[in-house]
Amino acid sequence: MRRLISALALLAAPALAQPDARPALTVAVQDVPRSLDPLTQFGNVDWRGYANIFDGLLTMDFAGDFRPLPALAESWRRIDDHTLELKLHDGVRFHDGSMLSAEDVVVSFGPDRMRNEDAPGFATGRAFLGTVADVTAVDPRTVRIRTSVTDPLLEQRLGTIPAAIVSAAALRAAPDFKTWNTTSAISGTGPYRVRSWRSNTELVLDAFDGWWGGKASARSIRLWAVPEVASRVAALRSGEVQIATDLPPDQFPVVTADPNLEVVGGEIANHRVIVYDTTNPILRDARIRRALSLAIDRQAIVEALWGGKVTITRSHQFPAFRDMYIADWPKPEYDPEAAKRLLREAGYKGERIEYRILNNYYGNEVATAQALVEMWRAVGLNVELAVKENWGQITAREGRRGIRNWSNTMTLPDPVGGLWRLYGARGPVQSTYGEWTNAEFNRLGAILESSLDPAARKEAWRAMLRIYDTEDPVGTVLHSFGLFYGKRRDVNWTPLPVEWMDFRPAFLKTAAR
Repeated sequence: MRRLISALALLAAPALAQPDARPALTVAVQDVPRSLDPLTQFGNVDWRGYANIFDGLLTMDFAGDFRPLPALAESWRRIDDHTLELKLHDGVRFHDGSMLSAEDVVVSFGPDRMRNEDAPGFATGRAFLGTVADVTAVDPRTVRIRTSVTDPLLEQRLGTIPAAIVSAAALRAAPDFKTWNTTSAISGTGPYRVRSWRSNTELVLDAFDGWWGGKASARSIRLWAVPEVASRVAALRSGEVQIATDLPPDQFPVVTADPNLEVVGGEIANHRVIVYDTTNPILRDARIRRALSLAIDRQAIVEALWGGKVTITRSHQFPAFRDMYIADWPKPEYDPEAAKRLLREAGYKGERIEYRILNNYYGNEVATAQALVEMWRAVGLNVELAVKENWGQITAREGRRGIRNWSNTMTLPDPVGGLWRLYGARGPVQSTYGEWTNAEFNRLGAILESSLDPAARKEAWRAMLRIYDTEDPVGTVLHSFGLFYGKRRDVNWTPLPVEWMDFRPAFLKTAAR
C-alpha cells in the first residue's frame, strides 16, 4: 500500500521544467546600441538591436528586391492619394504582456513621441517618416495613416526600423522617457526582449516566447562591445563569442585558419562616403570640394584594402532603385591633374583642413583615411587627421569642422531612401549638423518625394545627382560598403545585405550550444 501511495504521489507531482536547449549567442560588435527606442538613434550599431526587439506594421524583403511585406499589419490598401489603411494581425502580444491594438500604432506615430518638434523621436522620425501627417484608429484592429503630400513610398517607409511599433501601455507606465529608452521597460513585439543594456558595453536580449511569429532559435543574444578588430577576432578564435562583426579582408585568413570558423557577408545596401562641411571657409569653394573627389584613387583603395570585394558605384545609386537607377551615370573620376588645376583656380594656398574619423567604427576606416590623406597631399591639399572618441565629437561645431567619415544606408529602394533622406531638407546634413544647404536640391527633392509621375521623378533625380557630384558637392561616395562577419560554422546564421543583424528563425536556423 505504501508503494502504491508513493507511485500515485509521483504521478500527481508537477513535471520538472526541461532546460532550454537553444543556444545563448554572444556577438562581438564594435559598439552596442546607443539607446533602446528605435526613434532615438539610427546607425548600424543601433539597428542590430532594434531589428530583433521590434516589429513594424510592414517590413521589406531585405534578402530580395526590398518590396513591402506584411508584418504587424496583415493587409493594407490605399484609400486615396494621401491615405493608407492597414488591418492589424489579431492576437499579437507585446513584451509587457499587453495586446497590440490600433492605439499602440497611434501612440507610436504620435506627436509626443515623434511628430512634435520637441518630441524625443522628432529628428529620426522627420528623416524617415516626415510625410506622415496623422494616424487615426478606425477600430481596434484598423488604422489609417494620412500623409501631408502624395507619397509613392509610404509602404516602404513603414518597413523601416524607425517605423517600429511600441507598447503604448509600457511607454505610459515608464516614469520618464530616459527610463523607457535605457532599461528593460522598453517593450516591442519582436522575437527578443531586453534583459539589460549598458552603454558602450553590452545589450542582452532574451527570447520572447510570446512572439507572434513563432519561436526564436536562440534563448538569448548578447551584443558585446569590443571596439578593436583584433580583439573581436581573438574572442571568436578563443570561443568567447560565436560571431564577430565588421572584419576587414586582412583578417579573413586569421579566421579561416581555424577549420571551425568561417567568414560570411559581402556588399550591403550602403555606401562609404565622406562629407564636407561647406560652412568651413576653405571648403566653401566648390572647386576645392571637387578637387578632393578628383584626387581619390578609389580603385586603389578597393583593391588594396578590400581585396576587390567592394565596388565603385555610379555615384549615390543602388541597383535596387530599379526604374529610378540611371545606368549611364558616370562613376567618380580619378584625375589628379584636374584636381591640381581646380586648386590653382580657387587660389588654395595649402590651408589646413581637418578630417575627423573614428577608430575603425567602419571597416578599414583608419587605413582608408590614411590613404586619402596621402592622395590629397599628392595634389597639394593639406588635410590633417583628427581621430575622435565618439560621434558627438565628429559632428561637434567646436573647432573648424572640415571633412568627416560616414556611411549612407539605402533604407528605401528609391533615391528618397538614400541621398534625399540624408542630405535633403529634413535630413541630418542640413537640419541637424548644418553642413550644407542647396535650395535647388531641396526643390528637386520635393518633386522626387511627392510626384506620381515617373518621368518627372527621374528628371529630378538626375539633376540632384549633378548637384551632388559636381555643381555643389557636399561629399562624395568612396565605394560600396562591405560588411563581413567571422562566425562558428555550427552557427547556422545567414546575414542580410543590410547593416543590421536579424536573428529571427528565417535567418538563424540552428546553432550549437
